[in-house]
Amino acid sequence: MDIQSHYLNKHSIIWSSLFFLLLIISYLIYSPSISGIFIFDDIPNLSPLGKYSNLGFWDNFWLFILEGNSGPTGRPISLASFFLNDINWSLTLPASFITTNIFIHLLNGVLVFWFCLKLTNVLGFLQKQQAGYSLLITALWLLHPMQTTAVVYVIQRMTELSAMFMLIGLIFFLYGRELLAKNIKKGLFILFIGVGFSLLLAILSKENGILLVAYILVIEFFLLQPFKQLPPNKYYYWLIPAIIIPFIAIIVYLGLITSQNNFADRDFTLTERLLTEPRILFDYLYHIFIPDMSYTTLYHDDYKISKNLLSPWTTLLSIFGIALLFVLSFKLRKKTPLIAFAIAWFFAGHLIESTVLPLELYFEHRNYLPMLGIFIAIALLATSSIYKKAILGFVSFFLIINSFFLYLNTSLWGNPLALGISWFKSHPQSERSRLLYVSVTNAAGIKKPLIKSDKPISKENSLFYSTSALLELKKACSNNKISTDILSSTINTLRDNVIHISAKTRFMEFVNEWRSGKCSSLKVSEMIPFLLNLTELENIKKHHIFSHDIHLALSGLYRINRNFQETMNHLDRAYIEHPTVELLITKAEMLASAGLYKEALRLLNDTSLLESRGLRGKVILAVKQKKIDQLKNVLKKKI
Repeated sequence: MDIQSHYLNKHSIIWSSLFFLLLIISYLIYSPSISGIFIFDDIPNLSPLGKYSNLGFWDNFWLFILEGNSGPTGRPISLASFFLNDINWSLTLPASFITTNIFIHLLNGVLVFWFCLKLTNVLGFLQKQQAGYSLLITALWLLHPMQTTAVVYVIQRMTELSAMFMLIGLIFFLYGRELLAKNIKKGLFILFIGVGFSLLLAILSKENGILLVAYILVIEFFLLQPFKQLPPNKYYYWLIPAIIIPFIAIIVYLGLITSQNNFADRDFTLTERLLTEPRILFDYLYHIFIPDMSYTTLYHDDYKISKNLLSPWTTLLSIFGIALLFVLSFKLRKKTPLIAFAIAWFFAGHLIESTVLPLELYFEHRNYLPMLGIFIAIALLATSSIYKKAILGFVSFFLIINSFFLYLNTSLWGNPLALGISWFKSHPQSERSRLLYVSVTNAAGIKKPLIKSDKPISKENSLFYSTSALLELKKACSNNKISTDILSSTINTLRDNVIHISAKTRFMEFVNEWRSGKCSSLKVSEMIPFLLNLTELENIKKHHIFSHDIHLALSGLYRINRNFQETMNHLDRAYIEHPTVELLITKAEMLASAGLYKEALRLLNDTSLLESRGLRGKVILAVKQKKIDQLKNVLKKKI
């Protein structure tokens, strides 16, 4: 073994040990959060666990992952991972889910390190430097406090898994591109198959996995080519169909779905979202460089919406700043490619969730991968500076400060009472923070408010007035103190405010409370007009959030009143709104109970609505076909 090989082997052991130590430290810093709770979107997404346990393990598994409605794809990869954590919601505890999230984050850290090793090698950095800079980048990324919600907020495993497959795709990209120069067939095979499958799995984890194609374009045109890594022979045979065309498709798709009609359940318009997001992007950048405990929260529903270019005045300044950065990314592409790369990577990462889609305005977990480009640029720029040691010293100090803030964050998440109090203190105008505060103090048996907050939520932050009104309705039902006045007041609140999608969950909680007999003072004759008024209100607003659930509830009420015609009418309307096998069977059983066996059999034979839901609908139908066939056999015997 020559001296150089001995030197490299020795240093490989050192860097490997340091990397392993980084993973241990990261786990220890995140571990206080394991005692946390399910929060916000965790419950509606995970509560169907075990819903079909009576059908057997595999049917239960397939139906859980196929019936997901978090996005257009249903995100089956992410749902499958949740199922592996626990198959029964009634027995589910957050600890195992949070622990799994932490280990996925650490695995992503391994992939970031691998990706950076390969990237620095392709860019021509000295072999003895590659591990050091890759380790620094990985540490900055793993231990940044802004990563807290992506890791500890259970349902954002979807973000982690999507990022995991994107990182794998990026590694395949670098290997495949390099291999093209030596073996065109093998290179194209790795690029098409490796990147292609990674892209598919990333999208099936969370739809913004499609941004893998955007990240590849950023690496190619803002880093590799400016660093004189020219495209190898036959490269564009892959790049154009597999990357450039899908990227153009993203832009076209975003343009086509840009419509104000998509914002009916938001308290901001499309224009207001486009005006507000530039300010939010600068907020993200600010908090990437300067951690702030008051901003590391899940809830930002108190964020001030931009009404026009000058309200607030930072709107115009932010739009100008974004435009300037965008131009700079192209101007600096050849002279200082690392800066151009960092800008382009950050914008590429926000192309889906920070543009025209009718999503929430502000979530820190949207920076999970977008911040990586910034850390790559910071670490690699230090190599070319005459103040290299001073810069690396500052970056190391920055890393220590971030690690401390991350520990404070994870400790807070692990203490639900402290979390609720802290978030409400930091964001008293956030209705979500107020609801969390009430929830955790009630759970702790605290009757007297720990925080005095007489100031009402600003009308600008009234998105959750409707949700809160339904929550209060549920509480009144639980305490059996409900009245027609409360029902009327609830309808008025819903009429005067935006009805957010979260109101759907609160509505069903109220209906279930009533069904369980908690508010016996509320009679069927009072409940039916309330639901009919709610239906009329939805028709006026032309936005049907409760419609399916209202018709289901009404069918049950009319069944109590022995009104067969209205029972079937509302079951039919619920089925048209959202066709499910359960509803189809319920309708058939209702017809059979009235002695209409032939009509029931004819109904079960018509599954066109279920099949019209696409591939997922057809697979769900296939899994549940056994149950339909059993009912058919019973009906045939009665005819």
